[in-house]
Amino acid sequence: MTLATAWLEFYPGLQQNPLAILTSIAVILLLYYPSQWLYLYYFHPLASFPGHPAAAFSNRWLLSNYKGFPEREFEKLHEKYQTKALRIAPNELHITDVHQYKTVYNNIRPFLKDPAFYHLPTIPVHSLFAEIDPARHKERRKMLNPLFSRNAVFSLEQTVHEKTNILIRKIERICEGRLVDINNAVRCTTMEVMMEFAFAKAANMLEESDTTFESRILQAFDGYTGSLWDFPLIQKMGAWEMVHEAMEMLVAGSDTTASTLTSGVLHIASNSEVQNRLARSLQETELDANGMLPLAELEKNIFLTACIKETLRIGTPVPGRLPRIVPSDPPFLVDGKVIPPGTVVSISTYTMHMSEELWGPDARVFNPDRWLGSGSQGLDQYFCSFSKGSRMCIGQNLAYAELATIMAWIFRHFQVTLPEGFEPPRQEDRFELAYVTGLPVKISVRK
Repeated sequence: MTLATAWLEFYPGLQQNPLAILTSIAVILLLYYPSQWLYLYYFHPLASFPGHPAAAFSNRWLLSNYKGFPEREFEKLHEKYQTKALRIAPNELHITDVHQYKTVYNNIRPFLKDPAFYHLPTIPVHSLFAEIDPARHKERRKMLNPLFSRNAVFSLEQTVHEKTNILIRKIERICEGRLVDINNAVRCTTMEVMMEFAFAKAANMLEESDTTFESRILQAFDGYTGSLWDFPLIQKMGAWEMVHEAMEMLVAGSDTTASTLTSGVLHIASNSEVQNRLARSLQETELDANGMLPLAELEKNIFLTACIKETLRIGTPVPGRLPRIVPSDPPFLVDGKVIPPGTVVSISTYTMHMSEELWGPDARVFNPDRWLGSGSQGLDQYFCSFSKGSRMCIGQNLAYAELATIMAWIFRHFQVTLPEGFEPPRQEDRFELAYVTGLPVKISVRK
């Protein structure tokens, strides 16, 4: 029985009196919304957790913070209310207890993904990223693992070098007397690599500025779906499933890597000592017979590795929320309070990587040497650019290969400086960290 039918049974005369019906509807609304608001603010299981007042009533406050950098707004509110569990929606908490990261994102007893966040219209429900069922995710990851193995990435090394070489030659041609937007440059490069990887087609973005991107992507779908049948496990996927995975690879595998490279160029160009030290270390790496910097040799360059790790740490290519649902047991405690089962929680990469408790008072400073000291091995447990646990990013081997190759060639071959009157670029969290205003820099060929 609905509320409306119950009301009619209680007041049978309403059916013959339109004015009474309208009055009753108004009374119901006047009673329902205030009672709902009172419940959410004072009696909801999360009512004792502080947060912006508007966050208790609906998701609108949270959604209004999507445009910009919500993690910085959360950070201010955590400080204002002196809490490690901030209410950011009626049933969601943002957590800054960095020691609970392994609890929320773990292999043994994972907190399940929140379908309201991952099942958006633009995200395929059962793609590797969005799949919330652990068993289905495990099976899908098993299908895709061969594509992202270390051996598979090394087989793609030639492609990464070819695209990087085009990038370097083009910068050489255009850099004199003008600023180069390095953000656009590396975005084109990483997109080229991912197009080859996911679709087995070249986009030629670095060579043809007037390329019609949509038509090339459509053409690439055919190449991708045709080439995948060589992997027996992936034959279990339908055509649209493969298309969805490929599109996810393209977005996640190109823009996140490009964002990291942009962050690396920004911070290294800001510190001449670090830049010169990196350049000297790269000059010591010998080219192979084909004039390439072999990936196996770049991996041995400890200062390059330190610069990449520090860039991933401070650049936080995926800075924001990855919401999970608190299971029924064991009890999950933050700030001495039990978080009710069914609550949506998240601990962001930004929170982890900016924590002075973990990284020291210079947590917001670009310092590659933190990865080279005697206690540096212990830092890896707090490093979560690729997340942790069973949902760790499947493409990290490819990301490291692109980062090492492109960063090595840029700083081996060029001197990069920030222009006069430089202002930090505007950043937005668009799931990946976006440099909205680009990063124009001065580039000159090293003597």
